Amino acid sequence: MIIWFIIGIGCTTLLYEFVKPSYTYAEAKAIVEQRYEEVDVIDSHSTTSTQVETGKEIYRMTAMKGSKKIQLVFNPYTKEIIFLK
Repeated sequence: MIIWFIIGIGCTTLLYEFVKPSYTYAEAKAIVEQRYEEVDVIDSHSTTSTQVETGKEIYRMTAMKGSKKIQLVFNPYTKEIIFLK
């Protein structure tokens, strides 16, 4: 019984390592600010949502570009940045 419990914990840990995002929200914020120097990401309360097509987590960010507030999405699995209107 104990052996099955240990195997179950090991499998769960391995599964998590395969499905977790490659980047944290803080890393994503730094990547956006580094790639687009004129953009400053503003911290917000709602930072994650689920992408409808894949069911995976994405990061929604609000940023300032000059005096204009913009919305963007960062995909932590592919490092893709999408600016929203």
